[in-house]
Amino acid sequence: MSISLTVSTIIFLLIAARQWLPSAIRIWHIMTFGAIVLLGLRQITFKEAFFAVDWDLILYLFSVFSIASALYDTGISAQISKRILSRKSPNAILASYVLIMAICAALLTNDAAAVIGVPIALLMARDMKWGVVPLLILLCATVTIGSMVSPVGNPQNILIANAGEFDNMFFVFVEWIFIPAAITLVLSIFWLKRFLKIDDPNHAVGIQSRESDEITQKWPPLLSASLLIILIALGSVLHNVEGIYHPSLGQIGLAACLPIYLASRERRRILREVDWPTLFFFISMFVVTGSLLKSGSLQFFLKESGIDLSEPETVTFVSFFASQLFSNVPVVEIYLHLLHEHGTQTLMMLSAVSTAAGNLFIISAASNVIVLQQAEKFGIQPFNFWQFFLLMLPVSIISVTISYIYIIWYGSL
Repeated sequence: MSISLTVSTIIFLLIAARQWLPSAIRIWHIMTFGAIVLLGLRQITFKEAFFAVDWDLILYLFSVFSIASALYDTGISAQISKRILSRKSPNAILASYVLIMAICAALLTNDAAAVIGVPIALLMARDMKWGVVPLLILLCATVTIGSMVSPVGNPQNILIANAGEFDNMFFVFVEWIFIPAAITLVLSIFWLKRFLKIDDPNHAVGIQSRESDEITQKWPPLLSASLLIILIALGSVLHNVEGIYHPSLGQIGLAACLPIYLASRERRRILREVDWPTLFFFISMFVVTGSLLKSGSLQFFLKESGIDLSEPETVTFVSFFASQLFSNVPVVEIYLHLLHEHGTQTLMMLSAVSTAAGNLFIISAASNVIVLQQAEKFGIQPFNFWQFFLLMLPVSIISVTISYIYIIWYGSL
């Protein structure tokens, strides 16, 4: 076993067992320390590590995190919660919240939606006397499932969209994944809402919403969010038009967040509140996977085993179970490097299943960790490992099963 494979295995096992480690140790600490160890052991050079990082993805995530931070900082999240709570019935309130968060995840990534959705969920739990734990778990399921239908819905989809070079990446994702995602989301709501009324002493009584007179300069983050959506849509439509410049997703993100950093009086605070730990996690993850790929260990194993990575059953099995140990983003990063052909059905199966795999454990998706960490910022004790697993196990089984059946069926047409 190579040093890179050994270190990578230790990293991912530590991430899998993080709930038993001291609370001060975060996932990004483990991944970053692993990257430093591999650099120190010269398993990958600094130059190789730099080029192993998908900087376009990092720039895009920085941009959407900046927009998410600004939306909360200016009180827009509180205003959204008031609009949602103005609905007449609890079912309408819950449905509105889920729909808004799913759309936000599809357009701004699940990680950004997690940042935006936590304070709204806590305000709803306080006013509706709902349990914080099931509502936050519902948020995790919503942003994960909502992100499935968009090429910019989550980091692994961005990697897949770049690898696939689709004519119209939005249309392809909607065509293959929208229906199973919509069915899964509806079934998940029916399953999880039954737990909202369970007695929970942690009713987010300390969370406070901002009053309207405290909210200033709302237009920069609103303009940035609008620009991001418009530029991504235009980029998708004009993707195959020759003779014009085609900006990358990272460039689009940076252009969209310019109003925040040029015009907002709170730009320094917004910059500080960007989810830097998650960005460090992804940078370190790319270094670790780059070292692992450089070692050739995985390529040798696959060659000796004779596994065909393009088979739907193999894609489903490997991407689902590997995501539980490695988290879905590094799994997709490695998988794409090992695939010989990037067929549409293979890529869509990889996207759907690796994303749906994030519904099983806290560590299976970065957005789950973000929800947990954001709740802790507000002094709330969120869900633990077993609470998350027990409530999300049915959601995970349903999402993977429906996605697999639909993609196989649609690919046979």
